[in-house]
Amino acid sequence: MNDTYRYLYTRISIFGSLPTHKVFVSNTSNKSKLVFADNTFIYSLVSDWTLRNSDFGSDKVAWIEEPKSYLENEIKKLVLYKSSHPLFITESAI
Repeated sequence: MNDTYRYLYTRISIFGSLPTHKVFVSNTSNKSKLVFADNTFIYSLVSDWTLRNSDFGSDKVAWIEEPKSYLENEIKKLVLYKSSHPLFITESAI
């Protein structure tokens, strides 16, 4: 069965954390999908606290809606992060 995901919020990267990503949560569980600036993703779990405090949102659900300069900068940061963390592997939609 395929999960359906709804947008929850955008998590801005801070030093030492994952690159900026958009968090989508499953409609049937606390499973989430973290989507990065290059539209690759990883799966994760969202805590109950995050689900209860989900007013962190952003109006920009898709990366393409973000300003071009911001998106380009986030892609550069993601490339640097991936090169520094070779075990960090993301998936992409086919």
